[in-house]
Amino acid sequence: MQEHKYNNYSTEDFLNDPAFIRFVRYREQLEFWEEFESGAAKNGAYHAAKKELEFIYTAKRIDLPKGFAADILANIDASIDREERKKGKVRKLYIAISSVAALLALFGISFWLLNARVTIQTAYGEKKTVILPDGSQVVLNANSSINYPMLWTITKKRSVQLKGEAYFKVVHLNHDPKSISAADRFRVSTAHLRIEVLGTEFNVKDRNQQSKVVLSNGSVQVASVNSGKSFILKPSQMAIETPNEMLKVVQTNIASERAWIEGNMLMQKTTVREILQELEDVYGQRVKLSDPKMADVTIDGSVSFKSKESVLFVLSNILQTRMVKEGDTVLMIGK
Repeated sequence: MQEHKYNNYSTEDFLNDPAFIRFVRYREQLEFWEEFESGAAKNGAYHAAKKELEFIYTAKRIDLPKGFAADILANIDASIDREERKKGKVRKLYIAISSVAALLALFGISFWLLNARVTIQTAYGEKKTVILPDGSQVVLNANSSINYPMLWTITKKRSVQLKGEAYFKVVHLNHDPKSISAADRFRVSTAHLRIEVLGTEFNVKDRNQQSKVVLSNGSVQVASVNSGKSFILKPSQMAIETPNEMLKVVQTNIASERAWIEGNMLMQKTTVREILQELEDVYGQRVKLSDPKMADVTIDGSVSFKSKESVLFVLSNILQTRMVKEGDTVLMIGK
């Protein structure tokens, strides 16, 4: 194992590292981790992740005996003297109520654990690759986030919520299409779409009231939250929904839709308006045009999105403009 890679890990990185999880849960690679821990006295991320996992894996659910709640209430009623509320009996009532409160607190912790979620997000200009507990891979685009159940393996719910854009490579767990269990299904939810798969590769984008799913290979089912319409996609198909159009399926160019992973944007009659929107989504960079007609200019080809400066440079040359900074906004003025 490579110790040096863990030195720069965040708490989220440790929580998503299979070797670290096996160490905390099953004490695997004990010698390596004990040696790492001895030199990680100031590594807050390591200790925070270890403490969190130890808490999760040692927490046990408490099952109440049948009729326990009724018995507690009966004891409380019996402890109240309706004629004389003596101090001794009031004390018994207090103890009984305290016991119930303690049990409710324990159930509250269990409820929180069952509903707690791990959140991973990216800043403007940042991409991140995340390995989910089942081995599925998510490439998260800039200004995006995903979250999934903290007790993924215990609840057996393969579900991810997405804001922004991400490319998914889902591990195929089921080998018998005639017998599909709930644990085999992988679900992705956005504000507008519900996607369900078994094992496949696809891109999901949900920004600016436009939602789309592009399938690279395999098969996915896409359903609209608003209309309820549902489609099963084939490779090279895209399901898209906008405020003005209900969910529909069209053919698309897979390479174009996943070019962002390599830091590029492939364009086919793409308007400057669309490019500027992508620039703002990815880098948070706002651009104003001195002539509104420039926004309707269409461009074919490829633009590097590895930095906002390269995008601005290309656009400025195509539109024949000069750039002026106005606070956080760039103004493009025709020459």
